[in-house]
Amino acid sequence: MRVSYRRALVLVLLLFVSRAEAQATEPVPPEPQSSSILEQLDRAASGGTWWLRLRYRVEGVDQDGFTREAWASTLRTVLGYESAPWHGASVVLEFEDVSVVGSERYNSTVNGKTEYPIVADPEGSEVNQVHLKYAPAEETLVKLGRQVLKLDNTRFVGDVAWRQNQQTFDAATVLWRPMGPLQVFYGFIGNVNRVFGGDSPQGDQRMASHLVNASWDFEGVGLLSGYGYLLDYDSVDTLSTNTVGARFTGAQALGPAELQYTAEAARQTDASGNPNDVDQGYLLGKLGAGVKGVTVEVGNELLGGSGDPGDAFQTPLATLHAFNGWADQFLTTPDTGLEDRWLGLGAKHGAFDFRVVWHTFQADSGGADYGTELDSSIGWAVGEKVTVGLKLADYRADDFAADTTKVWFWLTYAP
Repeated sequence: MRVSYRRALVLVLLLFVSRAEAQATEPVPPEPQSSSILEQLDRAASGGTWWLRLRYRVEGVDQDGFTREAWASTLRTVLGYESAPWHGASVVLEFEDVSVVGSERYNSTVNGKTEYPIVADPEGSEVNQVHLKYAPAEETLVKLGRQVLKLDNTRFVGDVAWRQNQQTFDAATVLWRPMGPLQVFYGFIGNVNRVFGGDSPQGDQRMASHLVNASWDFEGVGLLSGYGYLLDYDSVDTLSTNTVGARFTGAQALGPAELQYTAEAARQTDASGNPNDVDQGYLLGKLGAGVKGVTVEVGNELLGGSGDPGDAFQTPLATLHAFNGWADQFLTTPDTGLEDRWLGLGAKHGAFDFRVVWHTFQADSGGADYGTELDSSIGWAVGEKVTVGLKLADYRADDFAADTTKVWFWLTYAP
């Protein structure tokens, strides 16, 4: 097993955190009026909260077209700190390290091992989050700096938490809750820190983008949200688009069962120097029913595409792994669009969580049958802080991509 200098540094930090953890979680007493500003700042810093998260994972990929199977054995270590509030302001600082455990038998996108299929978990250490939080009033929260963003179900804006290197945003954001059911979010993004890491030319994508998302909670019925995502990329003009849409999701009790429903529609057009003529729609419909921990779900998601180069509905800031199959064959929507129909079954029993999903993929235009996919997973919560999981994705290609089988095993520690 190869132990990096980064991991040795992390272990030293963990020793410090273990000594400080009990003290760090104690409530901070109110500041005496006679305290100086320096004394108040010192108490805010010493009264903050530390956290540690670990995830060891093995990911295997068997993909047609490659002579060798990929096996990625990696450890993700996250160490973070948030100061206690001082006049409504606090500071968040979080470090992230991804290290290879054992041999590096996969294409991380930056290690040059192109004889293997891609597993986008490159080694590296970085400042994952560093931002100022400010709450001038109870209903308002402002964040300035590198931060995690997750809007709605992360279909359009997410943190890609599935990958070992989390996606974060250099941004200024405001969350406003002027009354109980209403919530309004605005964000300006200057850069996206993507999962490929700082050594990759795809690791950063600079932009000047605006995100607006407003929601109203109709208690007992569902949550209605409307959004406008105006993406203006500096270096990838083909991703510059304006997307406007609305989403409604909720649940109703029907005797011992629960009916779950979601509907969403959006329109996307080209913007800000995009050389492609983009004018496509997005539709989502989903129904589910749950009884005694068992849930059945059917869904249909359509990302429009005409077949013309670049004229397809894209969601480049999304947590893409959560959608259109876990084999990740549709991270970019084909020019002919994508229609994903699925049937899923989930069950929870005690500390165990099981799920299986069957997908069929077709083109929006042109009539192509892309392929099918079977996904399954099982998770086990071992106490309050440790989870174990196993997941499988099997994509069978027809008119798109190649047969791909992926398997994952992971062990997670999180407070």
